[in-house]
Amino acid sequence: MLAGGILGAAQIGKVPAAMTTIGAEFGLGLTGAALLVSLFALMAAIGGLGIGLAAARIGPRRALLAGLALGTLAALAAALAPTAPLLLLARVAEGAGFLLLVVAAPGLVSASVAPRDRGLAMGLWGTYMPAGIALGLLSAPLVEAQGWRAAWMALALLLGLAALLCWLLVPAAPAGSAAPAAPIAAQLRALMAARRPLRIATAFATYNALYFGIAAFLPARLEALGAATGGAGAAAALAALANAGGNLAAGLLMRRGAAPAGLAMAGALGMAVCGSAVYLVPLPAAVVVLAIAACGIGGLLPASCFALLPRSVPDAALVAPAVGLVMQGNNLAQLLAPPLIGALAGQAWALAALPMLLAGLAATLAGRSLRR
Repeated sequence: MLAGGILGAAQIGKVPAAMTTIGAEFGLGLTGAALLVSLFALMAAIGGLGIGLAAARIGPRRALLAGLALGTLAALAAALAPTAPLLLLARVAEGAGFLLLVVAAPGLVSASVAPRDRGLAMGLWGTYMPAGIALGLLSAPLVEAQGWRAAWMALALLLGLAALLCWLLVPAAPAGSAAPAAPIAAQLRALMAARRPLRIATAFATYNALYFGIAAFLPARLEALGAATGGAGAAAALAALANAGGNLAAGLLMRRGAAPAGLAMAGALGMAVCGSAVYLVPLPAAVVVLAIAACGIGGLLPASCFALLPRSVPDAALVAPAVGLVMQGNNLAQLLAPPLIGALAGQAWALAALPMLLAGLAATLAGRSLRR
């Protein structure tokens, strides 16, 4: 499951590694190329909660496999797309497959471990996004050597391999073990009455604006400061790996008794300060250090939110809809933030620090509300 999540997230990270190359081929500016990041999130931004409800009804394993299959087919289509509109359409389909995958997986992960180990397991699952983005960013040398289509085709084939492994290794639920699904209206009422999932969704959404404010533009920022494409992609991959390290650190801290809400608040505050400085400091080495620090500290937040989710709902059947709600807010931020930051960066890189600071303030306040 973790391999599927990582390779699904690699379909996000592959875009910053090839953004300038694709932009040049199709005549897109920085803002237009940023749509390749944000449109991946379109389906989840519109229907994350609905897909979460659907996943709860068809079962998490079926949703996981359907998401991996759809993501693989869409990734292949993106690598072969002859025009910009078809490429953008393929990105929307990739996002739909990824959403099914990430809605289904947390419940499967949580159910597969002992209660004492769930914080650590969810922290490990939380690494899927930064580790996958790092893998996608590491395709930059292949983009330089063979072109973006070859790099994207390789990542699509790896995602297909992950789909095959999950089909073989993820066990099916025993016959008759699942309780009948409650009516959708009743599930929605129970989800809204719980309130805590809404707070988690807010915290995760504002974190995502911060994370993609760094992950989507760090290569372009470094290239603007004189770095080579391969080196800029490698630096961004290091920042993503630091984020994965933050997720793992949060899992270990929670296993030792640390409060998830406190970790979320600390991660948001540290990420806001360091992340905004990425666009204010003109020295490439300092930008890399700040980006790594921002992503590493910020990694405390998603792991904490994933750990809180199963405990935020009164019924295990509501975990997938709760994850869908979180992914909807998460991807709404991913849809809106990159074009906004890209537009500001197109005027002056320093302007990109403003939305980073605002998102960091919102994430910190959301983390504080989870401590109640």
